[in-house]
Amino acid sequence: MRPPTWLRLLAAGCLLPAVWVVATQIADDRTRYSILTSAVVSVLGFFLTLRLIPLTKAYTLKAGLFGMDINKKGSKEGEKKVPESLGLAAGVVFLVCVILFQQLHYYDTPSLVRSLRAGRWQEVLGSGRKVEFASDAWLVDYNAALATICFMLFLGFADDVLDIPWRVKLILPCVASLPLLIAYSGGTGVIVPKMLRGGPLGLPAYLELGILYKAYMVMLVIFCTNSINILAGVNGLEAGQTFVISSAVLLHNLVMLNGPAGKDPAIRDGHLFSAYLMMPLAATTLALLTFNWYPAQVFVGDTFTYFAGMTLAVAGILGHFSETLLMFFVPQARIINFVYSLPQLFKFVPCPRHRLPRFDPQTGLLHATPNMNVVNAMLRLLGPCSEFWLCMRILLWQVACCGIALAARAKLSEWFKLS
Repeated sequence: MRPPTWLRLLAAGCLLPAVWVVATQIADDRTRYSILTSAVVSVLGFFLTLRLIPLTKAYTLKAGLFGMDINKKGSKEGEKKVPESLGLAAGVVFLVCVILFQQLHYYDTPSLVRSLRAGRWQEVLGSGRKVEFASDAWLVDYNAALATICFMLFLGFADDVLDIPWRVKLILPCVASLPLLIAYSGGTGVIVPKMLRGGPLGLPAYLELGILYKAYMVMLVIFCTNSINILAGVNGLEAGQTFVISSAVLLHNLVMLNGPAGKDPAIRDGHLFSAYLMMPLAATTLALLTFNWYPAQVFVGDTFTYFAGMTLAVAGILGHFSETLLMFFVPQARIINFVYSLPQLFKFVPCPRHRLPRFDPQTGLLHATPNMNVVNAMLRLLGPCSEFWLCMRILLWQVACCGIALAARAKLSEWFKLS
């Protein structure tokens, strides 16, 4: 079965904001060519993921990694074996894209393009001219980010295979974040809101937190990885929300690069770093979504949710806009779902393995259960609906909240500086 036409058409436009930035206001050749290179690599990653998923799902079925769609229990679709852990394909392609871009970005692309246009082939083939990757510290951070994301991808796949308990799942991101924490060389403080500076509290404009900031980084990683995983079970929801969030982060990066902040090298490099991660994440996630969309041909598994959550956290931390990243999460289903689910996660309230809605095979509708998550809360508030429309409701809410977060960030920046 081919991916839905509307999703394949959407793929062609998923990186249009990047093309817009390349073609308009960014004057620096190096920056412009880097964004264009990342966009091209991401598009290639999209088509590679589309090719790799059918091959991977054949191997996962052969290895016995499959599941039944519980939200279709009692129907013919609920009796089919659906391959699991297909987030592995998207994760591997993502890593290949980021590594390939790192190598391309390491070369003086504008000079090589000018040599190509002038027909100086010897210079192109023989010079091997390289340039500094922003700074040596950025190269270390880039490799640390790759190690952290790769580690989380491995642990997510291990979770799919071993079915690790929830208590242990909360610890896994701590282990995966070790390369990031050790290699992190950025600031360890926060900018204090203007209304809190001076006065009775006597707070400075920049408050150094030291080791507390490292603890904050760990908590952010735990939250991002588990808040995506906690909404698993509805066709297209995990991949769909990841695509929306990564697109919102990418849009924020591009807006910042085109604004006055983009002229500050430190801020510019942070948002460029984030954009280099978000473009391949959005592209590979969209390819995975074409197979995970209702009715799902594959399940993404914890392999994808952990990898995607870690990538978003790494982009926010190393891009130095973790406060803005949290603004994308705070008003949305994820943080509400995370807090709402805590009583069940910590066993204060009985917690079954699958906290999904109840499917009525006669009507084809999903009904709310007493389980404490946003999926059931949405059904209680708006009434029973099909799985397709349940996913669409949550994704539309996600899109609206991302827009509100972007607008709120622009307003708050007047009295609270967000990086």
